[in-house]
Amino acid sequence: MTSPAPAPLRRPRGRRHMALAALVLPVVIGMAACSTPVPTVSSSSAGSAGSTDGTPAPVGQSTPVASPSGSAAPSAVSSAVAAALQALVASTPQPSREQVRQSLSLAGFAPAAVEVSASRTPTGLAADAVEVGVLGEGECVMAQIRSGTVESSVLPVLPNGRCFVGSIQR
Repeated sequence: MTSPAPAPLRRPRGRRHMALAALVLPVVIGMAACSTPVPTVSSSSAGSAGSTDGTPAPVGQSTPVASPSGSAAPSAVSSAVAAALQALVASTPQPSREQVRQSLSLAGFAPAAVEVSASRTPTGLAADAVEVGVLGEGECVMAQIRSGTVESSVLPVLPNGRCFVGSIQR
């Protein structure tokens, strides 16, 4: 008995797909790069604030945080959040979630506008950092408190109207 004739070999189509990918990929990457402005991040420690060029700012002035429009002038919300958190870390380098909420409440922010991550892990250890999001004036002021240092940036509000992704505890 003889085996049937082998099926005719199909011409590989990989070249067409590669050419299409080579044309489409740069367009997609270019569109993605132009769609969202890059946020500006500022950092300052509890005892001092610096300017964006690395030189110390005069006493009593904080580092400006860029707004979503790209300007270097901080909004009233970002200035108030930075001032409240810097005052807090001056006395408590690693504050708890409740201390962050209380500090921002005393600074005049409504509890519904403040989102704070857990300050303790599920096993009861202190978290390395506490994340803070404050909603105001069509922007989210995002801050991270880590070992007495506050780093913040201004980002757009998420489509769901909040600053944090995922579930939060208010």
